[in-house]
Amino acid sequence: QQQLSGETGYLKNGYIRYDSWWSSQNEENALNWQVGDLISDSLAWSSSVRLGGIQVGRDFSLRPDLVTYPLPSFSGQAAVPSTVDLFVNGYKTSSNNVQPGPYSLTNMPFVNGAGNAVVVTTDAQGRRISTTLPFYVASDLLKTGLSDYALSAGALRQNYGLKNFDYGSAATSGSYRYGLTDWLTLESHAEAAPSLALGGAGMQLKLGAYGVVNGSVSQSQMQGDHGRQYGWGYQYSTSRFSLGMQQTQRTTGFGNLALYADRENSNEIREFNTLSRRSAQYNASVSLDRFGSVGAALIDITSGDGSRTRLMN
Repeated sequence: QQQLSGETGYLKNGYIRYDSWWSSQNEENALNWQVGDLISDSLAWSSSVRLGGIQVGRDFSLRPDLVTYPLPSFSGQAAVPSTVDLFVNGYKTSSNNVQPGPYSLTNMPFVNGAGNAVVVTTDAQGRRISTTLPFYVASDLLKTGLSDYALSAGALRQNYGLKNFDYGSAATSGSYRYGLTDWLTLESHAEAAPSLALGGAGMQLKLGAYGVVNGSVSQSQMQGDHGRQYGWGYQYSTSRFSLGMQQTQRTTGFGNLALYADRENSNEIREFNTLSRRSAQYNASVSLDRFGSVGAALIDITSGDGSRTRLMN
């Protein structure tokens, strides 16, 4: 192995240990345990760090039969025995025979974004009633009563990829999400280490058939400095196009485990060793059917020292 940079003592034995861990899965409860080297779980408005320790949390990939996000259902009432057909985005998805009285259609296909459902009711005499209902499906939301969580505890991993066994201060990180309703998912996150405490709350809110907005606020205290982080965004997608925006604003004193680990790893607090003050991302894409799609994104970041970087893709 050839070393390109850094102190030669790091690679004197010719081998580097990256990650070692043991894990166990509980498929019935969609639960995963991991002991050893790990990456802490995070939300869209928080950060992950490398730890050596233990982690427990939900892993919905263990249950491919479980749909975690809310799917729309369509209800109506039939005066006589009828046949009810459901069309989603122009495709027939189901046909059901119903008796007089109320009915509910819940066999919705797995879709994401905005669309239209057409419910066609045909009675024994051939009379047909068609009703068009717009809907919006957001996979970022959780079903009512469903929870998602992760808790990590251990020691911060330092000099990853350079030293085999280099661990620093003790640290913990935890996240929790709960589907309060089919249109509102609540989120929370907390981090702790010596001279660091952070807590935050957020939400994902579906605006009917007009997309999803998200918001979060976090408060931190690190090495005597206090700070806050604010985040908000919007997402909307259809089969033809999608658009979204996400913004994050931080005060100068805000700190989290990622910054804490970086400062600890450097063995000194450097002036430029800070988080960005502001970041914004805007994206849009258009489907061209058989010709593929076209997309664009603008990323605008203001660093801790006030310098600004703008990228366009």
